[in-house]
Amino acid sequence: MESSYVLRTADVADAGEIARHRGLMFLDMGLVDDADAEKLIAASAPWFTDVMERGLYRAWVVERNGRIVGGGGVHLSEIGPLPGSFRVGRNAHIANVYTYAEHRKRGVGRALLNEILRWCRESGIDQVTLTASNDGRALYLSLGFEPQPDGMLQKLS
Repeated sequence: MESSYVLRTADVADAGEIARHRGLMFLDMGLVDDADAEKLIAASAPWFTDVMERGLYRAWVVERNGRIVGGGGVHLSEIGPLPGSFRVGRNAHIANVYTYAEHRKRGVGRALLNEILRWCRESGIDQVTLTASNDGRALYLSLGFEPQPDGMLQKLS
């Protein structure tokens, strides 16, 4: 990522921008139209505020010249014992990874994912999952995620 970009942990004050990323992500994927993207943004902002305040969602943003140009986060939850791991563990589901078009192909997404994965390792997360868009698949594969039968990509710590 170019040195003019700054990656930082997001806080509740960023919930509106995180919601915007969510709406625009689904718009770019062709899953909503402009009107539904705006409805999704409006519905998501208070929800992000709530889950961030409760510690159920952790997010990061990248800024350039004081403006947020990308972001991503993880939904945090417990997972029950799994084959090979016979204890209750912690899951992080990566979501809402988005970079505004004019800042793509500059390492913003990779920097976000590397930071998210670093935090997950340091926080003792047992399993990291995500759902990949066609545009993001190559990045996720390059970071060690593997396709799973249910369409998810998964990385075990």
